[in-house]
Amino acid sequence: MITSSFQASVAVCALVILHVSALDTFIAAVYEHPVLRPKATETPVSRDDALLHMNKNIDILERAIQQAAAQGAQIIVTPEDALYGWKFTRETIFPYLEDIQDPRVAWIPCQDPHRFGDTPVQARLSCLAKNNSIYVLANIGDKKPCNSHKSTCPPNGYYQYNTNVVYDAKGQLVARYHKYNLYSEPQFDAPENPELVTFNTAFGKFGIFTCFDILFHDPAVTLVKDLQVDTILFPTAWINVLPLLTAIEFHSAWAMGMRVNLLAANIHHVQQNMTVVFMHQIRPKYSIMI
Repeated sequence: MITSSFQASVAVCALVILHVSALDTFIAAVYEHPVLRPKATETPVSRDDALLHMNKNIDILERAIQQAAAQGAQIIVTPEDALYGWKFTRETIFPYLEDIQDPRVAWIPCQDPHRFGDTPVQARLSCLAKNNSIYVLANIGDKKPCNSHKSTCPPNGYYQYNTNVVYDAKGQLVARYHKYNLYSEPQFDAPENPELVTFNTAFGKFGIFTCFDILFHDPAVTLVKDLQVDTILFPTAWINVLPLLTAIEFHSAWAMGMRVNLLAANIHHVQQNMTVVFMHQIRPKYSIMI
């Protein structure tokens, strides 16, 4: 395990060899984020206060994205819970959530921010991708209204999902993944079935899952074995636990065993043993520390 005494961000870019026809190399950045967490409360904050807090974290992410793009990165992965932290109830997380569309709607939030209602966080993330010509993976919360007469519908009338979104270099939403294997996350619901989410680029085929998902067959193994992705994007809020669950050892063993590129971005919170960003490359050439 690698730890640090500095509450500083860490970003890593690496040149990765891929077996793809269009390009056989790409530069990817993974970002270790010292998330600014809101004060603990049992009362939900206002939507405006939630947005103010998330924008403070996005301000930090923006600098990392700009720095990665300036060094030639084509894609950047940011951590799970990077916009607001992780200590919430179903009620207190709700002001931080937005309705995230299926990517099939072909939407660039940066250009059309009001198309699907109140989506300022998605619009800003889309603009960060578009303005820096880089793919951006971010982790945010999704809310989906449900029929209150359905037995699985929560009392507030919404399913709430821990969600990864990916925007391409033009700012278009190209992927959305709802985390299936939750770990001590009472604020979120698991989708009915594991989602197998992939997207194609000029530099390879990517799959997505989140944190605790890596310990289970679905969706993690299925993405690699059946859908044959080149690279896994893995945002996480991983707590390093000896002897078997430290990030570098576990993630590298999984990636080596599956023979796939793994781009892991973790929270930076030393007091809770949450550190380390990681890249496993099938055939590593060199890496650049930013």
